[in-house]
Amino acid sequence: LISLASINLIRASQDLSQAHTSRNPVGVDIDETGNGQNFTGCNPHTAGYISPYANFKPDTTNYNMINAGASTACIDGSAGGYACKNVDLEAFLSLEALDSGGIANDIWGWTDSQTEKEYALVGLADGTAFVDISDPSNPLHLGTLKTHTKKSSWRDIKTYADHAFIVSEATGHGMQVFDLTLLRDVNNPPQTFSETAHFDKFGYAHNVVINEETGLAVAVGSNKCNGGLYMIDVTDPVNPQTAGCFDKDGYTHDAQCVIYHGPTIQFQGSEICFASNTDSITIVDVTDRSSPKMLERKTYANSEYTHQGWLTEDHTTFLANDELDFRNNLYGQTYIFDVSDLRNVQLKGIHTASTRKSIMHNEYIKGDFVYQSNYEAGITILDVSNAANNGELVEVAFFDMISGENRKSFDGSWSNYPYFKSGIVIATSIEQGFFVLRPNLSGETNTPMATPSYDPSTSKFPTSQPSIYTNPPTKPPVLVRITSFSVTAKLFNNGKKVQSTLTFHLENTHDIKAKGTLIKINITKGGTKKTKQCRISRSGKCVIKLPRYDPIKFPSVDVKLKPIKSKFGKYESELNNEYK
Repeated sequence: LISLASINLIRASQDLSQAHTSRNPVGVDIDETGNGQNFTGCNPHTAGYISPYANFKPDTTNYNMINAGASTACIDGSAGGYACKNVDLEAFLSLEALDSGGIANDIWGWTDSQTEKEYALVGLADGTAFVDISDPSNPLHLGTLKTHTKKSSWRDIKTYADHAFIVSEATGHGMQVFDLTLLRDVNNPPQTFSETAHFDKFGYAHNVVINEETGLAVAVGSNKCNGGLYMIDVTDPVNPQTAGCFDKDGYTHDAQCVIYHGPTIQFQGSEICFASNTDSITIVDVTDRSSPKMLERKTYANSEYTHQGWLTEDHTTFLANDELDFRNNLYGQTYIFDVSDLRNVQLKGIHTASTRKSIMHNEYIKGDFVYQSNYEAGITILDVSNAANNGELVEVAFFDMISGENRKSFDGSWSNYPYFKSGIVIATSIEQGFFVLRPNLSGETNTPMATPSYDPSTSKFPTSQPSIYTNPPTKPPVLVRITSFSVTAKLFNNGKKVQSTLTFHLENTHDIKAKGTLIKINITKGGTKKTKQCRISRSGKCVIKLPRYDPIKFPSVDVKLKPIKSKFGKYESELNNEYK
């Protein structure tokens, strides 16, 4: 499936002297608008990885929903109808309770530096919800900060100095800054909040990383810095400043940046970023932000999409996941890297889930445990205390948000946050909302809690979950995706003419070749429509050159990608309104 995409080519300024290329890896909504005065290229707006959640409104009657306040212990492998092991359910808030008509995605936490009250910052398709969880069994939705531009399936949140920093893959979103101390006294919740400040030096970003020891924020997967580490100084939270760029290894999907205190003596005390770069773990010294240096780039066999990872607290081991290794029929894999020598990283081992295997997503380490959000497997907690010695992980707890289902699909838990002093863990479920959980990792018997207020006999999971597609395709489940998209713009006749070249790279699922797939676009210039097309070559690429045009006479040219045709037929989707 591929959605419509529109490409708006902005007027070029006279100082453009060479071709400019922008890169669009999987999952990126390109937005490089420039500012009219300092044009740096074209403004492509295209769909990369197809979000199955765009325009999706869940039918919550098909899920085992419970009310906030209905805390229940994990007894005999069940907590309120959810399969579990050593994890109690404190509370749940649905998407409706969070005033969202979309999906839930990322989540982060904040502890008030004055009151020590704990709050959940819940990412949604249409904004960020703020929830008071100081009484874990009775969470209170305080309000929502709406998205800066439009809805998107991707939103990411981090905190520093009592402020939240929020990015999204929505066009022109930039980075929102929100003063979290405003949550201390909210009258008549839920409220609609306004952003405290806004950073507009990039259009979109897949994620934001913050080193809370230094006040360094890093936008990754953005339309700047080749999608790599775009560094921002947020020591003055309401006045962020561009600090540097590392683009030598291309697109970064996620990262963790720390003041290093591991065994490599040479780099102790340095600021080091561990980046997940789609096919590698890439380690970068960013101590000198004006001149960052790559220390190591470690690949591994059968890599498909190195998605995210986290360091053990002694900085000797990095646990990583690969979101697309199911293409190799691999599920539930955690890759254990020995990073005790930052210049010679080794794959120590691979942990494979024995049961409840699913696609992997986000994981975070606290103490001796890693807390994984693994889509349909829900939250899995593993003991990492022997990871450095023998590459061993041991499952000690889990909470399955879609009990009875272990389909290999992108449903279930997106992310979690385990760093509260209280010991609770908060997590999102894409289709359902957000959960407040309490792991019991001491081996002691769970303490009974209040009986849930719903009738379990009428709240069972269905034998199959509702489809995420509003109009499921009748053809084979083949997903053609644009994995990268670039635009080069050249000036002719001393700047009087501009010509843009569009390059598409395609791949698809199920190992079905994209060769011969037809890419066709409609071009509208001054009311005149033209059609251009190309076919994907054996290398997975095709190129379309747009007609030369006068940027003064035609300040914009509209380009729309038509439904893609392949040997499996014509595929089109109305799911991705966010990309239209």
